[in-house]
Amino acid sequence: MSNKLPHRHEVPEELKWNLASVFPSQEAFDEALEAVVPAAREFAEKYEGKIAKTKDADLLINSMQDYENLLVKLFHADIYGSLGYSADMSDTALQKQDQRTSQKMAQAFAAMSFFTNEMALADADVLIEAAKRAPQYSVYLDDIVAYKPHQLSPETERVLASLTPALSFPYQIYETMKAADMRFPDFEAGGKSYPLSYVAYENNYSHEADTDVRRQAFATFSETLGKYRHSTAAAYNAQVQKEKTMATLRGFESVFDSLLFSQKVSREMYDRQIDVIMKELAPHMRRYAKLLQKAYGLAEIRYSDLKLVLDPEFSPKVTIEESKQYIADAMGILGEDYQQRVMQSYDERWVDFAQNIGKSTGGFCATVPQAHPFILLNWSGDLSEVFTLAHELGHAMQGLLSFENNSILQADLTRYDVEAPSTFHEMLLTESLLQQDKGPRFKRWVLSSMISNTYYHNYVTHLLEAAYQREVYRLVDKGESLQADTLDQLYHQVLLDFWGDSVVLDEGAERTWMRQPHYYMGLYSYVYSASLTISTAMAMKLKAEGQAVVGDWLRYLQAGGPMPPAEHAAMVGIDITTDKPLRDSIAFIGQMIDQIEELGEEISAADQ
Repeated sequence: MSNKLPHRHEVPEELKWNLASVFPSQEAFDEALEAVVPAAREFAEKYEGKIAKTKDADLLINSMQDYENLLVKLFHADIYGSLGYSADMSDTALQKQDQRTSQKMAQAFAAMSFFTNEMALADADVLIEAAKRAPQYSVYLDDIVAYKPHQLSPETERVLASLTPALSFPYQIYETMKAADMRFPDFEAGGKSYPLSYVAYENNYSHEADTDVRRQAFATFSETLGKYRHSTAAAYNAQVQKEKTMATLRGFESVFDSLLFSQKVSREMYDRQIDVIMKELAPHMRRYAKLLQKAYGLAEIRYSDLKLVLDPEFSPKVTIEESKQYIADAMGILGEDYQQRVMQSYDERWVDFAQNIGKSTGGFCATVPQAHPFILLNWSGDLSEVFTLAHELGHAMQGLLSFENNSILQADLTRYDVEAPSTFHEMLLTESLLQQDKGPRFKRWVLSSMISNTYYHNYVTHLLEAAYQREVYRLVDKGESLQADTLDQLYHQVLLDFWGDSVVLDEGAERTWMRQPHYYMGLYSYVYSASLTISTAMAMKLKAEGQAVVGDWLRYLQAGGPMPPAEHAAMVGIDITTDKPLRDSIAFIGQMIDQIEELGEEISAADQ
């Protein structure tokens, strides 16, 4: 691709996603968007004030059916209105469309907000009867009944609902501070000046091959973060104190119990995920850090060096057309039907591949009922992009199959296992690439990509966040408030516990806690490793047992949710109530690092 990005209107249609699959024209979208608020108000007129008081299970069932139909209309309008702007944020018309869509969605959901509150206040016997008569809503209704012991009075619930925008202020303050207030100076390295920004550091300088540039970027980045540490700590303290207050109000013994409730996960499972990885993965990752040190000829390996790729001079290239064969080969093991559905993503244009001016960075997958998924990428031509594509296609297929087999009200996975389908696709692609006879350097690249991207991201970066977050909540449960110095000390200790004396902690490493929004989303960070544990265990089962377990995995994808993760994993013969899948996954990582070491020796011997 040219270094100069094209404008959106210059991008070939085949590189864009097909929004016409949702609405055939702009006029059809405009008409649908204008209809959502009246439809929501009509729904409110029909049911508001009746659901909480009713003794009629049929009224509840009818209200859920109408609610589902209304959600489809809202989801379709929202996806069309927002995705256009994601693909070109420089387009003023699309920006206005996105804002207008957001306003209409807010108005519609405000009119519908009574529904969830009234369902929670409905008589438990009526809810149970509705679940019997309409089993497609049984999980949704069972969850409402299970939460009733933590339900407050109707008036209190209405007050809390009205305070929802204000209760989200800590996260908004944090994001605004990052996006609007933080200004990073240029830095000097090797006699040259380099521009620095939040995005530039996270996306580029953190894995820059030039050691002087990389380390100086980290130093300047961390020093600048330090200027905002007290205000960031104040925002975070407000968030966790709010969560503790809500937990106490609702009768939970601890903030952990409150935050794990919706995930349907025991405290034992949560603690095990953190404790076992912190203790047993650490030796393997310290060994991998030493491989990086050797590859780059570093006198010492620092925290600021850990995002490096093992072989910066080897980066296989692939075209979008060539990616089709990689994806098809990887998905073939799941059967012809599954493979064909994945490959429809190309013909039906689920994916927006283009790099263009104004496009959102990164990648994501958006799934909606009664429409195909939408995936945003910024295709660079590197083989690593095929991993990203496979990952997002995993989300896409899970959403597609779940919506086809479940009510909208219970189609989503719990947060605990939401990343399992996507990371499983990465595992399939890895195994497929390893089967190709392209030499030891290619094989080492494949394995090191899994370590430095998939496993480092999920089993290290987010897991260390989780270990730190647990210490924060332990203090909050004791009634303590948090200051910047305390947060720095907690994160520094977590890094020290994991890396030991194998990695030198740069000054500023302790401020890593300031860089993640996950802390404003409850107990989120640890679930990345939990999901990857499930997908790793499934990949090992598939390799050992072959086609015999494919049907189980497809049923897993179709099952929807929010099923308790332990029950969901049991569908594919994985028992996450024990430490076996986790320890097997850690051993698997160790074996990959063993292979990387052996391949390195083979490559060195061949070069001599």
